[in-house]
Amino acid sequence: MSAMVASLLAVGAAPAAAIDEDSEQDHTTTATACLGEALDDAGFTDLGGLEAAVDDINCLAYYEITTGKTADTFDPDSNVTRSQMALFLYRSAGVMGIDLMGGDMDADFGDIAELGEDRQNAINALARNAILAGRGDMAFDPGGDITRAEMAVALVNLVDHVSSNLGRNDAGLFVFGDDEDPPNDSFGDAYRTLSEPVNNAISAAYELGITTGRPAGSDTFAPNDGVPRRNMATFIMRALKHSNVRPRGLSAQIQTRPQGAAEIVVSLRDADFAPIVNVAIDAFRTPAAQEERAFKTDGTCSSRATRIDGASKCEIDGADPVTTSLGNIGLAQLSATEIGEGLTVWIWNGDVGDEYGNDTDDLEMSVDPQPEVAANATVAAISSDLGLEGNGDGRYGQKVTFTIQLQDGDENDAATPEGGIEYNLRLETFNGRVPVTSSDRTISVTPGEVALGSDGSGTFVVTARDLDADNDSEVTVRYTLSRSVTNEDDANNQPNLLVPGDGARTTTEVSPSTNPATYTHTKLHTGIVVFSDGDAEVTAVSVDVSSHQSAPSNGTVGTAATVTVLDQYGRPMPNEGIVLSSSATDDAVTSSRPRFTGPSGQVRIGYSYGGSAAVETLMAIWDGDTADESNDSNADLDPGSGEGQEDDTECRDIDDQGQNDGGNDICGSTMIFWVGLVTDENSTTETTSDSDQEITGPAHVLSLDADNQQLVIDGDDDADDDAGRAPVAMDFDSNDFFTVDGSPSSLDDFSEMLAKALAAFEAAGDVDAITEAEPTLVWADYVHDDSSSSAWFQLVTNLDTNDPQN
Repeated sequence: MSAMVASLLAVGAAPAAAIDEDSEQDHTTTATACLGEALDDAGFTDLGGLEAAVDDINCLAYYEITTGKTADTFDPDSNVTRSQMALFLYRSAGVMGIDLMGGDMDADFGDIAELGEDRQNAINALARNAILAGRGDMAFDPGGDITRAEMAVALVNLVDHVSSNLGRNDAGLFVFGDDEDPPNDSFGDAYRTLSEPVNNAISAAYELGITTGRPAGSDTFAPNDGVPRRNMATFIMRALKHSNVRPRGLSAQIQTRPQGAAEIVVSLRDADFAPIVNVAIDAFRTPAAQEERAFKTDGTCSSRATRIDGASKCEIDGADPVTTSLGNIGLAQLSATEIGEGLTVWIWNGDVGDEYGNDTDDLEMSVDPQPEVAANATVAAISSDLGLEGNGDGRYGQKVTFTIQLQDGDENDAATPEGGIEYNLRLETFNGRVPVTSSDRTISVTPGEVALGSDGSGTFVVTARDLDADNDSEVTVRYTLSRSVTNEDDANNQPNLLVPGDGARTTTEVSPSTNPATYTHTKLHTGIVVFSDGDAEVTAVSVDVSSHQSAPSNGTVGTAATVTVLDQYGRPMPNEGIVLSSSATDDAVTSSRPRFTGPSGQVRIGYSYGGSAAVETLMAIWDGDTADESNDSNADLDPGSGEGQEDDTECRDIDDQGQNDGGNDICGSTMIFWVGLVTDENSTTETTSDSDQEITGPAHVLSLDADNQQLVIDGDDDADDDAGRAPVAMDFDSNDFFTVDGSPSSLDDFSEMLAKALAAFEAAGDVDAITEAEPTLVWADYVHDDSSSSAWFQLVTNLDTNDPQN
């Protein structure tokens, strides 16, 4: 039996390495404080030839972090002194909302008394809060040039006060994220000459994207060099990217998402750059090529405009998202399909009931096609090609292929991280419960080491040969994947990798040495597969049918189901008799005489359905009690034609008391939703008025056909009466607006979350039973016979948001 079909392996961090042309800054952010009016010309006349730094200098002046050397000069080439650096940092902290009133570090410098009060306050506050230290012996050296090393330490200390992505470990060194990953790149000259804390801070500044080498792109940092004012402007603005600093008023920026999707993040600030909270934001869009047709002659929205959020287009309503305590809000994610060749988006804010018009203060922005964003690999999913998921054996001589695929936390395929990932393989056989290392060539694996390709995938093949061809036998093979790393945190910061029911295990073996930074961690992942030469036996029966079908308005409608029968090796079983029964008739859908599978192990059984909208359960039954000893036919499935024959079409392995009655029935079932259409006449869910809009629901969601963008809901109020449920179908597309569990959502995310909710509900129990776990839907503006209309769908998944699988 295959014991691992969807198991997980840990993807550990690589040890720190010298920066080279392949190194990457792994913890940068695409957010920025320099947008909109923050990029306006500050009036400095001495910035000629500094294209790369002009925006940063203007932005530095906009946030009043600098006032320039004079009113119209910045003096970009002069080095920054330590007291000037203190002013820059102090003002930056104020804009970032960092409280510097406290602090418990010593700050009693004997060489700053001659400075102005503003510089003394800045130096003491920064020192008390461990942002900028002195130079020993109670001296600050205010007139000395700040070095690149001191600059990196101070800016990373500043970011540490505001970024949840940056923290410190028990040794006081900078680490990233919940897994506390240390910086994995370092500059050779800093590593050789500086203390571990300073070198660590310089590496952290590189990973955050605050600074690079000197010269740019090199593997040296020049830690003792001074810092020109133009470079300091760039370094500070890069540090502010990791904060919540945004321009005054309304601003918006695009955050790229996987699969070419994009999210627009809107910010609202007052005159002091403080967040403005609980303000409704409305947004609408048109294709960029049609932006001139977005408005009527009176300045109001035309039919060409499509809403992004809210229940009403171009109107502030109760469904519009509101700014959070940070003064920001992410709008509904735009998929690559919705973006198309590009969009023009209008964003505005107001009070509930306000409508967009000529005098509306808005923000217009372009959304261009987004680049693919590589997923960040966190785990490795393992699957095999055995035919029966979680229930398949291998045949002697069969080559069972296993695939390793790196994935991110959302199960998207991910590329192999820098430095590569390689797994070693070991096989063992079992004698009873004792593992035995193979030396008799019974088992083999190819290759012995699996190096994942750039796409994050790799394969290996396991096989076993029969040593006793004259007798039936089996061998249990255990394979072990291992990977050793030398990062001290790798063994202690892995996520929970248990997969319910996969039968495999992932553990960590630690071999400590005298140096805790270099001891070896070996990740082990183990699973089993059973090889045998037993005769083929029916092991699985499945039914494939179109799950959504239109109920006949009168009379009957023809339909069919395809039944597949497989053996324990996942191979098709021909000439096996199958009876198909239906909950609609409580009997065989045609007659109880069996239909037999062909060479592909499949048989297609047609029948007529004459009921109204309902949920029909189809069951395919293979009756093992009446199969003859050669197991090549089930001809006795016909009632009364064989000894011990069952006289009905029920799967009877389990009796009414839940005990196995000795039968050998193997059955498979599925559901058909015979649906009507949602119209004003047949939707019996409650309708209420919300902000002058008719809101219909809630209704239970029964099924989803994501490919055809159709879902099925329970259109009957009597949810406790299964027989009376009348499923109805609703279509959705990119013209519609979606909310999932109270948050705006894209079409793709709506489909994904609904699929997860339905799977969780089905796993929890009988899908026919209405329970609190079933997802529910309310909607507005749905026009069943107009695909160009824009409806609003609000889904409640009832998923446990604390479950990492959700």
